[in-house]
Amino acid sequence: MTDSDDSTSRFTDLYKNNSRKEHHQSERRRTLLEEQKRLRQTEIDSSRRGLLELIETEAADSECSFGQQQRHKPRVWFSKLYRDKVQLSEWMYERPDDLENWFMVPCPVGTRCLLVIRRGLAVAYDKNGRSMTRFATRLGKKHRVTVLDCFLTKDRIFYAIDLLVYNEMDLVQCDCRFRFLWLRSKLEEDAVPDQICNSKESGWRLEVLPLYDFSKPNQVADCLSLFPAFNEKGTRLDGLLFYHKDSNYIYGRTPLVTWLFPFMVPDLLGESWRPTMNHRYFQQIPADYSQLGYRAYMDEFDAKLARKRSRRNHAQQTGGDMVQDTDESTCTEDLTAWEQMEAVTTINESYEDEDWQRKELDEIRRLEMEG
Repeated sequence: MTDSDDSTSRFTDLYKNNSRKEHHQSERRRTLLEEQKRLRQTEIDSSRRGLLELIETEAADSECSFGQQQRHKPRVWFSKLYRDKVQLSEWMYERPDDLENWFMVPCPVGTRCLLVIRRGLAVAYDKNGRSMTRFATRLGKKHRVTVLDCFLTKDRIFYAIDLLVYNEMDLVQCDCRFRFLWLRSKLEEDAVPDQICNSKESGWRLEVLPLYDFSKPNQVADCLSLFPAFNEKGTRLDGLLFYHKDSNYIYGRTPLVTWLFPFMVPDLLGESWRPTMNHRYFQQIPADYSQLGYRAYMDEFDAKLARKRSRRNHAQQTGGDMVQDTDESTCTEDLTAWEQMEAVTTINESYEDEDWQRKELDEIRRLEMEG
């Protein structure tokens, strides 16, 4: 999804000319893919610590300070390790020339997060590294470390969209084809969705989002003809993510992952897709989209979102209420849905200090004892 988060990746300098990005999106994709191939071929990445190694180092460092723990166990903690680790998208400004090399994934309205499963415990972190929720699973301690990229909905369902680590296998540098294959095959093979929670009363669930391949247009057409997009009652479609099949998992924004609202598909991918789409998606077209056109609408959407977040952050810092101006009141329902952060009741007591590793381990060990 397009996101006003300023998190960057190690490839940022390859595509930070935002003033003309709609004209250079294809070129930035090509450059980024070539860079990924070069890194694989020359094994430059072999000297760089992967996400799994960072997780293990974090645990080792925390062990050293465990003897100095205090009795106070914080209910919310902040992990620098998981901050800015979510792969973010750009708008799709132009139709890719190699559309057959792309996947499409329908995304629900919810909160983007990383679900970290370690030694039988699951902890969800938002994009800023703040813990959102945690619970015990039935996977057991033999299932070591798994990190899933998810949407968490208000119905307490984690919808997995991507896979960073699976049972201590680091997949960040694997291409999208391989990650998506493992996400579906390994979770089914090990019955992870069935064991994600050790109590039916808690209501936590894990589902894997459906995947559609543009090399098989009938698959995509079938997806676009569905309304509602999800079988779960109350789970609404937010938009569509498009993944280049050769893309690594890149921390931060990347042109190899793009985003559209469903009603934008004919304008960007071609009018040939319009007859295949459910007519109710076109009933959701905002008035300003028809007036502005897709490119100007994207810019205006981002501007509104940035202003709303700026006012919210200011209100949080000053302790006041966020005042809604006239422009804010005209913001479309799509903006409200896309930016919706109340998908789950998270504990809003964020803090950050230098002792974050010990506090995280303290809390995980407390949950482990309870489980």
